[in-house]
Amino acid sequence: MSGLLRLSLIQHIAPMSQTDKEYFVINCEFMYTLLETNKTKLLAAMPAVQRYETRLEALNAWWGKIALIGKINSHNIAATILEDMRLTKDKFGELQQKLTHNLLIENLQKLVLDNASKAQVAIDLLIRNLFERTADVGFLATDDDIRAFLALERATDEQVRFIENRLHEYVRKYSVYDEIIVFDTQGKVQAHLDKNNHLSHSNDSLLAETLKTDKEYVETFRYSDLQADRRHSLIYSCRITESNQRDSKALGVLCLCFRFDDEMKGIFANLLMPDDCGVLTVLGADGKVIASSNEQIVPLQAVIQQSGPVSILAYQRRDYMVNTRKTQGYQGFYGLGWRGLMLTPLAMAFGRDDSASGRADYADIMDQASTFPKELRDIRQASSDINADLGLLVLNGQITSARKNAAEFMPVLEAIKQIGSDIAKIFTESVNSLQEITVMSSHLDNAGFLAALAVDIMDRNLYERANDCRWWALTSAFRSNLAHAEVSPQDKKQIGEILQYINALYTVYTNLYVYDNNGEILAVSNADEQIIVGTKVDEATGALAALKNSDSQHYSVSPFVKTRLYGRRHTYIYNAAITALDDAGTVLGGIGIVFDSEPQFKSMLADVLPRDEGGDLLAGCFAVFADRKKTVIAAVNHPELQAGDALSLDERFFALKNGQRDSQVVRFAGVNYVLGIAASQGYREYKAGDGYSNDVLAFVFIPF
Repeated sequence: MSGLLRLSLIQHIAPMSQTDKEYFVINCEFMYTLLETNKTKLLAAMPAVQRYETRLEALNAWWGKIALIGKINSHNIAATILEDMRLTKDKFGELQQKLTHNLLIENLQKLVLDNASKAQVAIDLLIRNLFERTADVGFLATDDDIRAFLALERATDEQVRFIENRLHEYVRKYSVYDEIIVFDTQGKVQAHLDKNNHLSHSNDSLLAETLKTDKEYVETFRYSDLQADRRHSLIYSCRITESNQRDSKALGVLCLCFRFDDEMKGIFANLLMPDDCGVLTVLGADGKVIASSNEQIVPLQAVIQQSGPVSILAYQRRDYMVNTRKTQGYQGFYGLGWRGLMLTPLAMAFGRDDSASGRADYADIMDQASTFPKELRDIRQASSDINADLGLLVLNGQITSARKNAAEFMPVLEAIKQIGSDIAKIFTESVNSLQEITVMSSHLDNAGFLAALAVDIMDRNLYERANDCRWWALTSAFRSNLAHAEVSPQDKKQIGEILQYINALYTVYTNLYVYDNNGEILAVSNADEQIIVGTKVDEATGALAALKNSDSQHYSVSPFVKTRLYGRRHTYIYNAAITALDDAGTVLGGIGIVFDSEPQFKSMLADVLPRDEGGDLLAGCFAVFADRKKTVIAAVNHPELQAGDALSLDERFFALKNGQRDSQVVRFAGVNYVLGIAASQGYREYKAGDGYSNDVLAFVFIPF
């Protein structure tokens, strides 16, 4: 196996558990089996390799004809010269077979890895998102207003409107849902959002399952009468009880309906280029397609018969390269056993010229790169050596011909010398082309892809933070307690207990705090931060901007600076105004949530970096989040870069437009790196239509 193949496969299977290591071995075995059993088919799909094969075969045929002419017309020339030239021709022939094999391998592995990365990222991004949903449903099911509503013997229309308005506020923030339904224990709808959904009662088995389960939630994906007009629904359900006690009486069931098709459309759009000929899908646990980037080619419920994680299969009378990847999970959450699958039509998989016009010439760097396959270097050198030997044979033949007055043999020698030179040139050209087109573009594309993935993960994560602060600001107990003429110690205690409960569920925050409309901190979630109670928030926390805006959709975020609220370290603090229950236009105070940025950002960056076979970050690689002013937000695997430092790179790397990505070979601190860069574009409405502007760029450095 080539060094590049091994390195690249590792990069796309990180972090590697024992299962991943076994998958890595299986993947390699499948790929080599794939080549051996489909060589003719693969060669036919690779026009560039075919061209080299055709040119070499034509030269070999011409060599044979020239040699035959020489043999017929030059009887007085030593037979050993012709025999030596025949042996040289055979050496070129053996080398040609090695070249073809390696060209096939390298082109095949690039496709396999491209497909694998798309399938892997598609399923992992989805699972990351759904992990957040498992927290949402559990938390919302403990909402005091919903509990009080279900405890009513008979709710009035006004009480129903109050709860539905509250649910509407929830979805305005957590826009990943398109329906929320509150059931009683008999399956009767007590409140819901979608007025086009005329459901009043459901016998769906998920309700009974939710009421009797010991699990914190139930995850269901299939057709459901909860959304009768949908072909399928992804529903998170949780039992609503009188209190948080485990044996508390059940009051009903809360169901959150996730916008699955909408989410998959966004994931597919981010992972597939406009000219991508492949189809990206998600398979259910039963192996049937539940989401497809192109339903005309691969419809829902289609069954893709795979013979392994990498295979070539006939589907709808076309041959496809197929890669399947299971999720690596997130925070111990693996969902419903879904897998990502990428199909690329074989006839179109290798025809595109990926030479990346406009990129610099990296031939010299490639020659020095340890990642370039040794086998191909050896082939290029061997062809040069064989051609040099041929030159000596031709010279010897010329001398012999001169001695024996065999002038008729001179043109034969010259022709064979030229053929040998042409053959060696093709070998060099093909290897150099592979460097530029396949290997170099693969490195560059991979780095850019990883940078885009890193910044996308960041945007998706911080989208949740903006949602959290706005939703928690609507907690009725906060609003009623802050409405008191004087907030009593008991009021503050209740606020603190609620904050502690929330923080215990959402551990990405080091502290949550509530402040009044004068900016005085009244209560905190972190007992170690009690010292800040009674102090005032400052402008750098973003609180003052929150206090000026009563809109429940508004939030403010601190600059990324050092703050006493995070141990004099850099972080973001998200804020939202707390308004009066009877007058949403009156601001009573606000909530601040301190994001635990150091470990969270480092984890995001580490998740995208390539790893070695032991699961450790690949030596020398590192990644950085930075703003457009070159200020480092976070760095991982680089001991000298810290939050707040300046990232010494050319200005052009910080000028990318939002949503753009790029990749270059750069020299940084005396080392050559393949550098991937991507600029944030937000997620859903976050940073895209909510008025918040905070451009972040991800930089991924991979030593070359």
